[in-house]
Amino acid sequence: MPGLGNWAPDFAPQTDLEVNMKEHYFSIIKFPVFVSLSLIIMTAAFFGTALHNYFQLGLSLFQSILYGTIFCVLAYLIAMWMLTLMATHHRIKNAFFLDMIKWMLVNIYFYLAKWLSKITFQNKSLLQESFLHFNNEIVLTNNSGTKGQNILVLLPHCLQNRECKIRIISNLEDCDACGACDIAEVKKVVSSYKVNSAIATGGSLARKLIKDTNPDVIIAVACHRDLVEGVRDSWKFPVYALLNERPKGPCFDTTVSVKAIEFAINKFS
Repeated sequence: MPGLGNWAPDFAPQTDLEVNMKEHYFSIIKFPVFVSLSLIIMTAAFFGTALHNYFQLGLSLFQSILYGTIFCVLAYLIAMWMLTLMATHHRIKNAFFLDMIKWMLVNIYFYLAKWLSKITFQNKSLLQESFLHFNNEIVLTNNSGTKGQNILVLLPHCLQNRECKIRIISNLEDCDACGACDIAEVKKVVSSYKVNSAIATGGSLARKLIKDTNPDVIIAVACHRDLVEGVRDSWKFPVYALLNERPKGPCFDTTVSVKAIEFAINKFS
């Protein structure tokens, strides 16, 4: 049939690059989609229950107050979520609203997405990754482009090569720059940009380092779980999260994209 050959590309097998791009795209949008769906489900359940009771038996004074309160809470959650979505593309100049957005993100919306993810048997790591991407968009939009900021680059201890004779506890200056791991390259980058840097051997030390330096922006490198916990624990600080790579397994000779760290430093300095 004439013209049938023009359809061939539609049936062509996808390349690995196309598949990876689609997976990356879905990993980015999963968190906001899950939060939005959770709010839609909650709203539908509320109106379904309220209207059913109203048409069946009418509403008592207590029920009217109860449903009115729930409606106000839902309206507030939806309004703040719209503002949170807006914060990924437009700078929120009011500090109070920005703090409210960050608090709601880590204490309310994170759990809504986590709840829906569990009941739909989704991959936990993909949701965490999507949450970190979403948080990064807010941090980039609202904290980049300000000169002279106090930046802290926070690294995990597992970046250091396991056979290194020097144990770096917190200060990158202790690194001998032998090149066996990525710390030498990171040290070179942070030195050239003159930003603060440190290695955290755990959550307690990371919190102490943040308290001592009181940074304007934190560029944190870690695994999924540690980054999510760090972003949630330090919600008052803008935390730009960078996932490390684990070619040999978790907490063991991990690597990181030094170019990604340099990109972040350029954005915030």
